[in-house]
Amino acid sequence: MLLAGHQPNYWPYPGLIGKIMKADKFVYVTKVQFEKKSWQKRNRLRTKEGWSYIQVPTLTSGKFEQKICDVQIDNKTNWAEKHMKTIELLYGKAPFYPVYKDRLHEIYEEKWEYLSDLDICIMNFILEQLSNDTAVFYDKDYDFQGHKTGMLVDMCNKLECDTYLSNLGSQAYVDIDVFTDAGLNHLYIDYTGAEYNQQFRGFEPGLSILDMMMNCGNDKTRQIILDDNNYRFSNLNEKMMEA
Repeated sequence: MLLAGHQPNYWPYPGLIGKIMKADKFVYVTKVQFEKKSWQKRNRLRTKEGWSYIQVPTLTSGKFEQKICDVQIDNKTNWAEKHMKTIELLYGKAPFYPVYKDRLHEIYEEKWEYLSDLDICIMNFILEQLSNDTAVFYDKDYDFQGHKTGMLVDMCNKLECDTYLSNLGSQAYVDIDVFTDAGLNHLYIDYTGAEYNQQFRGFEPGLSILDMMMNCGNDKTRQIILDDNNYRFSNLNEKMMEA
């Protein structure tokens, strides 16, 4: 049984959604430290010139060690209306914009207090659109113990999974020996991407999955996300060589 976990991201890139959909079970990890300059509050959308960030303002002054689940959105600015207008400007003429338009308006018309609630709502919306069948869990419902790799091992044990799936960027802190000593397996995954038609000339990699959905629709996006040819996988219980 394959388990993956990750912090909720704001309109995440395709590789994160792919990691979720390739696992049997997935955990939203929110009881860890928030990073100001992270994908938890921003992502990249396609523009005529290349790409631009779309970013949620948060209250961070004096909150140096707050957990993701405690991060509040700075609602003094009308950021939600601005984000919706930006999406309409960039994707209003995209082939599949009408498919998502109503739900997007609902998301941005809701009054959000916590960043993690907004991110999870968006990610669950994406997973629903792509007909995800991975079982989704929330760390707020558990008392996972341990630090870094130790917590991942505890997640596997409590969710009855024998293998943990990490993205390549986790190699800096994942200790595979801790998994093997606990009688568990570990696997790395790296999304290498796939080109698709975008709104503007040329192809810009590394964008939010929102760009792919707007241009490709649910069926094509799901096909890209689930295609193993768009990933590199490590050998079991081994590190992955950088590309």
